Amino acid sequence: MQDLSRRTRQENSYVTAIEPSEGTLTPRASTGDTTAKNIDLDGTWKFRYSPTVTQAGRQALSEAAGQWSDIQVPGHWQLQGFGNPWYTNTTYPFPVDPPRVPHSNPTGDYLRGFDWAESPAQSRWVLRFEGIESIGRVWLNGAAIGITRGSRLEQDFDITDHLVRGQNTLAVRVHQWSAHTYIEDQDMWWLPGIFRSVSILERPVGEIGDHFVKADYDAQTGFGTLRIDTTAAATIDSPELGITATPTGKKLTFTSVEPWTAETPRLYTVTVSTPAETRMIRVGFRRVEVSGGQLLVNGRAIMLRGVNHHDFHPELGRALTKEDLEADIRTMKQHNVNAVRTSHYPPSPHLLDLCDEHGLWVVDECDLETHGFFSQDPTNNYIDPRWALNPSDDPTWRDVYVDRMRRMVERDKNHPSVILWSLGNEAGTGGNLAAMAQWTRFRDETRPIHYSHDVACEYVDVFGEMYTSFARMEEIGRREDRIDPSSEKDSLRDIARRELPFILTEYGHAMGNGPGGLLDYRELFEKHDRCQGGFVWEWRDQGLARQLPDGRTVYTYGGDYGEPVHDGTFAIDGLVFPDGTPSPGLLEFKSVFSPIRIGVDPHHHTVTVRNLHDFSALDKVVFRWSAAFEGVETARGTLDLPTIPAGGNHQSQLPTLPVGNGEMSLTVTAVTKEATWWADAGHEISFGQAVAGPVPGQLAVVSAEVLAPLDNSSAELWHLGPGSFDRDTGELVGLGGVTLSTPPKLDLWRAPTSNDLAFGEASVAEQWRGAGLHVLDHTALEVMHNSHQLSVLTRVAPLGCSFGVRVEWLWSLTEESGELRLGLRATPYGAWMCSWPRIGLRFALPASFNQVDWYGYGPGERYRDTFSATRLGLWSASVDELQVPYVFPQENGARGGLRRLALSSGTHRVGVVADSGFGFTARPWTPEELTAATHDADLVPGAETVVTLDIALDGIGSAACGPAPLPKDRLLPQPVELHALIRAGRYTATP
Repeated sequence: MQDLSRRTRQENSYVTAIEPSEGTLTPRASTGDTTAKNIDLDGTWKFRYSPTVTQAGRQALSEAAGQWSDIQVPGHWQLQGFGNPWYTNTTYPFPVDPPRVPHSNPTGDYLRGFDWAESPAQSRWVLRFEGIESIGRVWLNGAAIGITRGSRLEQDFDITDHLVRGQNTLAVRVHQWSAHTYIEDQDMWWLPGIFRSVSILERPVGEIGDHFVKADYDAQTGFGTLRIDTTAAATIDSPELGITATPTGKKLTFTSVEPWTAETPRLYTVTVSTPAETRMIRVGFRRVEVSGGQLLVNGRAIMLRGVNHHDFHPELGRALTKEDLEADIRTMKQHNVNAVRTSHYPPSPHLLDLCDEHGLWVVDECDLETHGFFSQDPTNNYIDPRWALNPSDDPTWRDVYVDRMRRMVERDKNHPSVILWSLGNEAGTGGNLAAMAQWTRFRDETRPIHYSHDVACEYVDVFGEMYTSFARMEEIGRREDRIDPSSEKDSLRDIARRELPFILTEYGHAMGNGPGGLLDYRELFEKHDRCQGGFVWEWRDQGLARQLPDGRTVYTYGGDYGEPVHDGTFAIDGLVFPDGTPSPGLLEFKSVFSPIRIGVDPHHHTVTVRNLHDFSALDKVVFRWSAAFEGVETARGTLDLPTIPAGGNHQSQLPTLPVGNGEMSLTVTAVTKEATWWADAGHEISFGQAVAGPVPGQLAVVSAEVLAPLDNSSAELWHLGPGSFDRDTGELVGLGGVTLSTPPKLDLWRAPTSNDLAFGEASVAEQWRGAGLHVLDHTALEVMHNSHQLSVLTRVAPLGCSFGVRVEWLWSLTEESGELRLGLRATPYGAWMCSWPRIGLRFALPASFNQVDWYGYGPGERYRDTFSATRLGLWSASVDELQVPYVFPQENGARGGLRRLALSSGTHRVGVVADSGFGFTARPWTPEELTAATHDADLVPGAETVVTLDIALDGIGSAACGPAPLPKDRLLPQPVELHALIRAGRYTATP
């Protein structure tokens, strides 16, 4: 028995081996279009699942295959009914004991039969796996072929000598955990399987072999140079470049070429040929360098308006199709994203092809992260992160680290969109990372190197940080930063690092409602030339779809599959929802980082346009203007502007505008002139708006002579125009014949956002709960009236606390229009120790009041530090349409800058005219129900429409993994006022 156990351990020792892949060919560039054959093995395979390696057994994988299940390749077995997904951010889902992994190691055996009729003598044949997680052992016709290691890396095996005419059987045994899992701790779902394509590639005798394209561009002269190195002697042709049958390996010079940039993605077609093979290559001429403390492309400093992109689909996991990735890039281009960091591994090869073609800067990241070792270091040291047990400084792992970098660089070296190589993510520091950088510089001198954990910048060319505070950004921008913030003297390394450009590797954590503060970041990027933008975390919510019995889809996160250790909602942090729908955060990003800045001066009737593109002139953009009074458009037109070069600006005079009554809004939009791959003609890129004329202000004092009298005839109620008031509490209980199930009360609570929760010591939501803001007592201290007015003094206070808010209400009725007039003053008292989530008046109408029309800012939500995407106008929506379906329910849907509001049922309408600054929310559920919900599907509309007139709301920030809102965006306890007119009655008028 002991011998059997020993043999079993030896047989499976490859699972814990600290080695690169076994049996694979030397990595090379992605093939591209070639005349050599490509045989697709994607589709339906046979599959057997075993919960452990031992149970998978040592028997031949073909045994009893007829009884195996079907499975789709590419795909993950956990998303096809075998086992469950598991999400962690940094924590390893097993004991940290490298290179050992648990005995409970889910294993999937794959079988694929195929017919073979090719003659092996004429070519070599290569079996290619584009992605297997975590490790795959491969057999063909019973012969051992090799072992894949590196889940997101391409692996090629020469199978020529094992192919037979007729039926062939390919077998792959895949294990979820391996020694390599320790360096793939990448803040995503653990999803094993053959998740990228499988194919057999022909390599004919006399093939081209590997090829390396070096296409340089000199911005000073406009010259381009091209050198294509190939393994075998070959020739190149390109009618576009005037090349005919020229040998490879020579440097060719062109006196005039169009350079490739993310804004102008010009690609030239070049064919590379030998007698046995021809390949078509897309070549982009561009130069990337670090000079003068800036990252330059083609001689110009660029601004990275970027996002971090995981390969993710809510049903398919990381098994994305080209069409899925095209949809991602189309949405990015529509929302002014110009750069992608491939967090935290080389992406699907389709992504880079699309970035080349359609134009996105790319930071290509190695398949490496060891973040789980951070928690093993009691010092939690990010200044010198040499974490305990971390492989990054262990020479045993050096070949593995360098092999991963080598496979990425060789695969992706010919993509002009790739402007930076990244060594990986959050893997501490150490000699293995330095070795990766050294090899990369030796192989490719055309691209700088990035890695954010090399805080001293010992082996990188770009200084990168994550979630940097605004104060530190100022310090970095002024070149006053130190590697050790506690030091009071500059070191030589401090001085050297200040000569490097600064790029935010991750920032603006887009978890739930947010990120806030993007405009503050933009101002710092534009203030300091060293700060060249960065990458918002992240592109898409990583929510896996689950079908409910009633047919609805719910998106899941960590813990929804019974994982004993998980990181909950931390995967739900994208600018788009799991299904790809843009969130309000993406709309904010689009507006803040638009490459066209429009300033409008309504007093002088001028428009100033700044072109913030790095390379492109504004020659494919149309500028439209419109004027509106009280939200009603009265005139529109098109501006006749000259072509504005990149970095330029132009001021233009507007035509004579019509005269109108009331508040005027003047709006100018920049839209696409022609249809593109990513947008129709007329797609809005940017807008600018200015408002002039009367704005809300405190109502003038009205004498009693023009106020309607208060009706005191009822024993239980006072009646004042459309309003009915409780005689004991002074609360408004009826309005226009409609009973209010909840009378207006001062509200200080909001369902905490992911950023409020903050997942750590800085949780402002815990401060709010500790202060009891979710359980307030409302007590009427005084109820007074005269013949024309009702005055109420209430105390609003948390239970068990000696602090609170005193609220003075003054209700009256205008004789002229029959409108209720409300003047409210709220004054905090006592020793408040926290900010307020919100302050406003909350009341409830029957659910039949489900139509909302307003004149104010919209159409989307608006908060103190997320407002750039909204504009003044007339808007209309159902109550359902006002909700934002965040995967993890939280505060959402607030509209700001309200002028007029109307809530309508089929028969009645309640209207509010704002005469002080406030906004509103309207929901089909209470804030308590929103707070208690854990998934969007938990929220079921009730019998009420719950309305809050928001005097003020706390900021959003990105404290879930980044800075809290700036002091200017915090809602601190302070006296506030609200002044409004309230209309109610039969459904007849517009708001």
